[in-house]
Amino acid sequence: MSRNKPPLFDLFIWLREQADLPLTIDQYHLLLRALAGGFGLTNRDRLKQICRLLWVKPQSSQADRFEQYFEQYFEQLPAEETRRRGDAETRGWGDGDEEDKEDKGDKETREIKEIGRWGDEGDEVVSGNVATSSSPTPQLTPTSSPTPQLTPIALRGELIKEQPNLSRRFSLRVQDFPLTRRQIQQNWRYLRLPIREGALTELDLEATVQQISQEGIFLEPILIPRRLNRTQLLLLIDNSSSMVPFRLLSEQLAATVKAGGFAKADIYYFRNCPRDYLYFYSNRPDNLSISYLLPQLHRNRTIVFIISDGGSARGGINRDRIQLTDQFLENLTPYIRHLVWLNPLPESRWRGTTAEAISQLVRMFELNSSGLKAAIRSIKC
Repeated sequence: MSRNKPPLFDLFIWLREQADLPLTIDQYHLLLRALAGGFGLTNRDRLKQICRLLWVKPQSSQADRFEQYFEQYFEQLPAEETRRRGDAETRGWGDGDEEDKEDKGDKETREIKEIGRWGDEGDEVVSGNVATSSSPTPQLTPTSSPTPQLTPIALRGELIKEQPNLSRRFSLRVQDFPLTRRQIQQNWRYLRLPIREGALTELDLEATVQQISQEGIFLEPILIPRRLNRTQLLLLIDNSSSMVPFRLLSEQLAATVKAGGFAKADIYYFRNCPRDYLYFYSNRPDNLSISYLLPQLHRNRTIVFIISDGGSARGGINRDRIQLTDQFLENLTPYIRHLVWLNPLPESRWRGTTAEAISQLVRMFELNSSGLKAAIRSIKC
């Protein structure tokens, strides 16, 4: 057993990171104390039982994940080591000669003492690292024939391979953004333009009652078309390199638009500023001419959302970009009902950049929950 790594510490980290169990260092200390008391040392099943009692809440969804990843941890051990551990477990439970039984008794005593030191020194383990304790380490009395330190049967086997150093890496998830999928869907519901169209399917109660009062007899109900959301949404997403950190958020917006219940929802991509063409996909050259798209927009129903940092990510002022954006907005406005700009960077980052100049040309909001609400509120006014 190495002094550099406590017993089953890799198992603790494995279950916390891979199985996503909410384990704390205090729960690891509890396991050390249990091992020091001689619990869970006989075989893997006993060890699993102790870990389950200390680390898993009863009748929770954590139990299945614990079972799965506990077994996966030991399956990663080398086959030869697993075989030797299995043989040792068989000898521990099977009937052997008296000499084996005596050796087993002496061995378990030494094993418990060895684990006991980890249980007593458990306070040295802090946040996954082994720190040097301020208290002096007790000195062992040397003997003429030192006894080799043995690892309990249930703890034998090489530790899993060291994971690569992830201290300089990070994982970006959709949940990390200031705007969740549910919040986007809720806001889209307020973006409605209800118009009665189609077949006569709904009862006009007020008109029917008035007809009865005038004619004095009920002949047939008065039906009217149902209200339909006739909003047509046009989503224009900046796919330039400065928008790479927000690509997941842009994809989430696009996904919710398609399922938002709009009469029509189109999504196009551009780089930095829309010029002559818009692209159907973020990673393919298939495109559509802007001059062809504009006449097909409905003047009273089309609402345009532009998703772009507007140059605020790089900083500085690009006057060519401002001029091109102004020209595009001027050409677009006569064909649509409303236009808003959503910037994924906070407003404090717009100052002194191209985005600040663009915000003078079009209503610009932060791309977060409050910003999206404010944008939709400005459209409904």
